[in-house]
Amino acid sequence: MQIFRKILIGLPIFLLLLIFTAESVVAAEPIRPDITIGVSIAVIIAIIATIITFFTFGGIKYVTAENVLDTEVRKNLYEYIDEYPGSHLREIARELDLKPSNAAWHLRKLEQTNLVRSRAIGGKRVFYLVEGGIAARKEAIAESILRNKNARDIMTYLQGNPGKHLLEIAHALDLNHHTVKWHIKKMYMAELIDGDTSNSAYPVYYPTEMGNHALQSFSDHIKKPKTAS
Repeated sequence: MQIFRKILIGLPIFLLLLIFTAESVVAAEPIRPDITIGVSIAVIIAIIATIITFFTFGGIKYVTAENVLDTEVRKNLYEYIDEYPGSHLREIARELDLKPSNAAWHLRKLEQTNLVRSRAIGGKRVFYLVEGGIAARKEAIAESILRNKNARDIMTYLQGNPGKHLLEIAHALDLNHHTVKWHIKKMYMAELIDGDTSNSAYPVYYPTEMGNHALQSFSDHIKKPKTAS
């Protein structure tokens, strides 16, 4: 690989030197259109080859899984997502004191090298580590859902009052039943709650073990102060 890289870097330089030499010879001889055109085409090819080589191997370092975390910004992003899976772009940028566009660029590099994945939830794209597999994805989704106060209130209420139906939850929390229904649907799909639908008119809900764990983990994260790296 190193030999191939050296060849790609050296070849355009060699072509340019060869062309300059040819141009010197042409300048000393009577002008011939065919030679002039040939030299011009060669110059264009050499310039294009030099530009491609510069951006691919020279001026801009190619990002791989081996070197992607060599940059402090990306290392901080990776560690933050490890600590707070399910965080969305603007939250990450704010906590790490980065511009959203800058954070987005580096997050794409982490995704391209298969260290981080993202998923759109509730209109926002949230991030989590690939390393944890399905468990990391579920944790990220759970944390993303529980960032909404109404969702947390519903989960907390069901922890203390399992087996309640939608209208009971809405009345107890003074929420519109459509709002409760929307959050219940998301939490049900994320396996944070389960339901007993034996009474189809009034299905009742209760938190799953995963839901209890997710709520506790999220509460611990809230208590822990976040500091920008």
